[in-house]
Amino acid sequence: MGKKKEPPKQEVPEWVVTFGDLMSLLLCFFILLAAFSELKKPREYQKVLDSITEALGVEGGLGLAHILDSPNNAMISIQPQRAKRDGDKRNTNQNIDPSVVGRQEQSAIIQEGARHAVGGSVLFEPGSAELTAKHKEMLRTDVAPRISGLNYICPVVGHAWGVEDKRSGMSHAELSFKRANAVADYLVRECGVNAAILRVESASDFEPFVLSPGPGQDAGANRRVQVYQSGRTLDQVHPDPNYTGAGG
Repeated sequence: MGKKKEPPKQEVPEWVVTFGDLMSLLLCFFILLAAFSELKKPREYQKVLDSITEALGVEGGLGLAHILDSPNNAMISIQPQRAKRDGDKRNTNQNIDPSVVGRQEQSAIIQEGARHAVGGSVLFEPGSAELTAKHKEMLRTDVAPRISGLNYICPVVGHAWGVEDKRSGMSHAELSFKRANAVADYLVRECGVNAAILRVESASDFEPFVLSPGPGQDAGANRRVQVYQSGRTLDQVHPDPNYTGAGG
C-alpha cells in the first residue's frame, strides 16, 4: 500500500509580500524625514537637494516633470546661498545682525506680542482733550487696578476724528497725542501707576472705530483713548528699570 501524500502547505498570499514592501518603503521614508529634520551639514544637504532638483526636472534635469520657470522664490532655490553663507553651522535660520559699533556687539528686536485692551475706551468731546469726571472714575476703578504693580509695557493710544477735532487748531495727530498724554498723566498722578510702563502713542485718525455712523452708532467713538497691555516687560527694554545703578 503506497504512502498517503501529505496535503500541500498553504502558500503565503501575494498581498502579504506587497504589504511588506510598502511597509519597508514607508519606514525608509520616515527615517529620511528624521534625518533631514535638522540641517546639521548644509553642504552635504545641498547635494541631496541638487539630486532631488535634477530628478524632478526643475532646472531641466532628467526628470519627467517639465517646468518652464525656475521657482526662484521657493525655499529650495535659496539653499545654495544659505549653505555657502552659513558654512557648517547647526542651524541656518539664525537672524543676528551686527549692531553699531559700541558696547553691544549685537542688537535684538523685542517683539511686542499681542495687545490686550484694558478697560473701556475713554471718550472725548469734539476738539477737547479734557477728561470728564465719568471717565476719571472709570480710569481710577477699572483701568488703574489692572495695570498697577505690573511689569508689562502698557501703550496708551489716542485717536481723533472729523472736522470738529480739526477746529481745535491742532492736527489729528497732535490732538490724539494730547488726549493719550492726558490719560497717562492722570493714571500716574492720581492713580499711582508706574510711569515707566506707560507708552503714549498717537493713532491720529487712521484707526476709526466707526467708519460710517449708522443706527445706534456714533462717530464720536473715534475720539477716544484706549489703554492696552502688551507682552513686553520693563526688564526686556531697560537694563535698570528701577534705576538702582546696576545697569550703569
